[in-house]
Amino acid sequence: MKHLLITTAALIAFAAPAFAASHSSTVFIEEQDLNGDGKVSTEEFKTGRKVEFVKADFNEDGTLSEAEYVGEFEGRLMIRLSKIADPEKRLEENQRQMRQAKVRFGVLDTDKNGAISFGEYLASGLRMFGMHDRDKDGFVTDKDVALAEKAAKEGKNDFVQP
Repeated sequence: MKHLLITTAALIAFAAPAFAASHSSTVFIEEQDLNGDGKVSTEEFKTGRKVEFVKADFNEDGTLSEAEYVGEFEGRLMIRLSKIADPEKRLEENQRQMRQAKVRFGVLDTDKNGAISFGEYLASGLRMFGMHDRDKDGFVTDKDVALAEKAAKEGKNDFVQP
């Protein structure tokens, strides 16, 4: 059992590059589908969130400080920004995104103790999962993407997009 858990964690660590749950249902599936079956179950999502949390918890104290949370985001942001050729646009986007990361930290730290617990982190992710799971069957699939597309066509703009 221990070997299976270690193997699973290694696979997930390799497959789960994203820290935040995407607002696009299509991207959400791409990023969170750890086993490659084209859908994301609640349990699969929870497992991925745990791995992401542990990877960001550099001092291994079981919580994410603002420095850990923002630092992990900044590392991923630098990769994205490297694709922007214009240095002014790159700097502007960096500043905007880093301000947002600090705001997100404050929102996720619901008990305002200066750290994000795994419970706080998971709760936020599960809220996003619930928004993507439009048919409420416990899975985010292409069917949910189609429902999001239908809502968009009907002019029902939503926080979560297809």
